[in-house]
Amino acid sequence: MGRPITYDNTVQEKLNSIAKLKSAQTGLIIGQYTDQKDFAIRLCPTPQKDDNADSKDGEASEKPKKKSDVDPVELDEFWICQHAKQLLRALPGGLNILGFYIAAPSDYNTKQQALLRQILFAIFKTISKNQKLTSGTKERVLLNICSVTSKIVCRTFDVTDFKSSANPADWKLQSGSIRWQQVRCQLAVDIKFPIKKENGSLSLQKQIEIGLLPFLKSIQEAHALLNGLQRESDELLDTSIESKKSKKKQSNDKNDRSSIEWHNVELFIPLENNNDINPEILDCACMMTCKGAVQCRAYIHGKATVGDAINALKQDIIRSVTARCEIHCEDLLLIEEEQKDPLVVHELPRRVFACLPQGDICVCDYQFHSDTASDSLDAFKELLDLDLIEQDIDTSCEVSPTTSALILPEVMDDRLSEFGDAPTHSPMNIYVPIAGVVATVAVGVASYMLHFNS
Repeated sequence: MGRPITYDNTVQEKLNSIAKLKSAQTGLIIGQYTDQKDFAIRLCPTPQKDDNADSKDGEASEKPKKKSDVDPVELDEFWICQHAKQLLRALPGGLNILGFYIAAPSDYNTKQQALLRQILFAIFKTISKNQKLTSGTKERVLLNICSVTSKIVCRTFDVTDFKSSANPADWKLQSGSIRWQQVRCQLAVDIKFPIKKENGSLSLQKQIEIGLLPFLKSIQEAHALLNGLQRESDELLDTSIESKKSKKKQSNDKNDRSSIEWHNVELFIPLENNNDINPEILDCACMMTCKGAVQCRAYIHGKATVGDAINALKQDIIRSVTARCEIHCEDLLLIEEEQKDPLVVHELPRRVFACLPQGDICVCDYQFHSDTASDSLDAFKELLDLDLIEQDIDTSCEVSPTTSALILPEVMDDRLSEFGDAPTHSPMNIYVPIAGVVATVAVGVASYMLHFNS
């Protein structure tokens, strides 16, 4: 035996597809891990690379390989790790990358075990900085699928120990569907953080990461009310599961997709005790201000505890905030010329959702103001192998801020007469200086803005 890893019918359908096509491929396994077991909910194939990008002059003149010498699948460590980095952003709290799979002839899998192990470790090294509030277990999955016989060999590795050896795992289909519960909240944010002069030469993304660290730490330490009540962390989230009568009813409703449990959470960030703080004079390059609201959601299995639920939601907050900032900074690298325009407005992306085939779990994408539903369709297809239509994309959770909301505060004060009274719900904004130019960026219902004060 070994660590149990259960998977649902959606994963089984993917395995059947691989068996039918006899195809060679690699990909990532997503789901939820706990201290006792893992729940696998989807196999996400590695996106295809553009062959033209790797072509070099003179290659055509090289002697072609014999058919027997050609690898059945390309094992590009960097490309697979980039897929993992992008895929993690699309997952709500509670869902994570469980491991890596490869479908290829068994003799090839055997020969490449050392490389496959190396790729598994590289994946989790790449995404480790965004993996917050995870369970105690560090075992991650390497799934070998023989594309000829469909035989499956599952092993786990401790990805925190480079000397760890393979451990057997129990890969098994769960009868019926996995019952999921959802926790959600809207978090109000209003923080200011200085950028020390010594960090003034760092990239914008690094400055934001350093500035947000105290806020992200406070999220981890925040107290929570669940549906308006304070509950013990080791208590079952769904108390009805202790009732045999309720268990029987749940068994009858297993296939009812509308039976997902919803729980509302309120987070309270501890205030610092000013009496214990010694004033410190800092030489700062600028001051950044972040205020507004963040829409969050997370999913946990039916027998999860209150602590599991709260940690999953905190994970979603941290993941969503950092993902938007990373995406925005990456986007700025592609529009260097526009950064020279002092009137240009950059918005952090808003969050949109789409359901997995299971029906009761959503994944997300991030859209800039100019993005359309078709852009998200492409992203969901490439990252998660989801075939959707535009009507499947839920854009109602967050909306882009109005033009007036993207104006700097000091400018807004002078122009209030043009817009009437100040809005009662100020969107979330971050004002960012870029080489002396002020760029305004936004996030969802509210935009993040980093405001530069020299």
